[in-house]
Amino acid sequence: MKTLLRVMRNETFSAYILIPIGLLSIALGANFNSHFLEQTHRISGWHFTIREATLDYLLGFFFYAIGLQLRFELVHGSLQNRKVLVVSALSAGMGMAVPALIFYIYNRAHGSPTTGWGITMATDLPFVLAALVVFKKNNLKGFVLALATIDDIGSVIVLSILFKVHIDMLYLLALVAILAIYFMLSYLFTSKALLIAVFIVGLALAHQSGIQTSLVAVLFGIFTSNNRRAGVDLQAKMLGLAEPASAFVVIPVFVFISLFRRYDFSPHAIGSTLVLSLIIVRLIGKPAGIFLGILLGKAVTRIRIPFTTAEALLIGALGTLGLDVSLIFAQKDFAGTAQNLAILGILLTIPAGLVLSTLVHFFPGGHGKVAE
Repeated sequence: MKTLLRVMRNETFSAYILIPIGLLSIALGANFNSHFLEQTHRISGWHFTIREATLDYLLGFFFYAIGLQLRFELVHGSLQNRKVLVVSALSAGMGMAVPALIFYIYNRAHGSPTTGWGITMATDLPFVLAALVVFKKNNLKGFVLALATIDDIGSVIVLSILFKVHIDMLYLLALVAILAIYFMLSYLFTSKALLIAVFIVGLALAHQSGIQTSLVAVLFGIFTSNNRRAGVDLQAKMLGLAEPASAFVVIPVFVFISLFRRYDFSPHAIGSTLVLSLIIVRLIGKPAGIFLGILLGKAVTRIRIPFTTAEALLIGALGTLGLDVSLIFAQKDFAGTAQNLAILGILLTIPAGLVLSTLVHFFPGGHGKVAE
């Protein structure tokens, strides 16, 4: 329970940090050229830009924390109850599939490129937990944490499928060996520094092998073994190290670098098909998908869900708040002006989602139980 509360507290405080950091980055991007972030650097034959290095390496610690959170939820948290796991998985899955499908159909019908549907899928946990604090809905935190974690895992899988490159089998075999070594070291030793060092080597091998580093980072988190020493909860210790680093360093740096660019806030840009479709589809598809997933999960498992219909709708509305993983999709799916428009759509969706969530929260009626 202490570990769960610490994760929630860190994630919540992270949201309060991201807002000013995001605004500062946007303000600086309007006055300074962001070319240096796209400039190619070379180190011993390794070619990269700052944006690419942030996506492929720095974010690895964010996904590592997600893997640790998922393992914690499965072993100690709300997902110990496999029926809750089913409901959370269906909610997350429907919350990803419905907006992505609507986005694809909407843009196909309008003759617009269908690229970018992955942007509509992800839920940003820090913003959601911060909103739950404001709305005084502490009873929803455990379910929302589980849902958002599974949502992130699903997004990682989609990223790995969509953006796969040529696989280098030699590096892949080395990666598998390092993952096995990491698993054994976590069982035999309690050195956090040693495990982090091996994890960093694993990220480098993943990048060279062609496997998405986000997926590999999640696997390292999940493969953190129960240590052989009695009374040593190494998984909780690693989560206690990785989660604050992710919440207060990795994600703020990633958001700052991602948003540092010049935006066109003209009516023409805001009214573009890409921006409007991202906003509209997310505000409609994400809440509908999550709510339908909760109802479907309840019907399949016949579990008694400990929140009301109105609270289920609120969970769906809060699912519209996506930033971190949505930014990853935007930067991988688009380039140039289109990328800026996609990120503009993400940014405008956040205040719109907050308004929607507030309306749902204060809307009278609808307090019947989802399950009795």
